[in-house]
Amino acid sequence: MEQDTSSKLSVEDIHARMGLAVTDEGKARARQRRRKAERARDTEGRAAFLAGLRSRPA
Repeated sequence: MEQDTSSKLSVEDIHARMGLAVTDEGKARARQRRRKAERARDTEGRAAFLAGLRSRPA
């Protein structure tokens, strides 16, 4: 039997409960940072690196 541990609150509500101010400008900056990080991610290079690690003897 599993318990549902997911929060029914939005991230904005959680931050408000923690006393953090959430602004539209701040949310836009966070979206930009996430998009920049996604563009910078080298998925093919990472896959090749992990394949190399997996092919080595233990």
